[in-house]
Amino acid sequence: MPTPSTLSTQPQSHSVHDLSGRLVSLLVFLIGVAMLVFVFIIALHLFEAPVPGLDLPVKTGAPAPPAVNIGASLAVFARSLLLLGVMTLAGSLIASKGAHLYFGTIYPPRENSNSATSGK
Repeated sequence: MPTPSTLSTQPQSHSVHDLSGRLVSLLVFLIGVAMLVFVFIIALHLFEAPVPGLDLPVKTGAPAPPAVNIGASLAVFARSLLLLGVMTLAGSLIASKGAHLYFGTIYPPRENSNSATSGK
């Protein structure tokens, strides 16, 4: 059991807040959120506009698009969806890391003297 005199000599790392660390972590979080907003705007435009090559002919008797155009259009659309998925994953990971860094600067990790690796 530590005595009161040994408790007062330990550094008080919990009261020290790193302002620059908090600002950087907020910036990382906001970049991640901005990436997610950008992805949602792109997705909105992608889903509102018809897929080029797949739009149906408006006039009666107009020829339907050939199967090659349909396959190429679906490949481009699938590629766009895949890129949106990757961008969403990247944005959410960056925003998550920013939030984790921010809370790490507010509540720094405690040093545990009774470590599981010490063999006690």
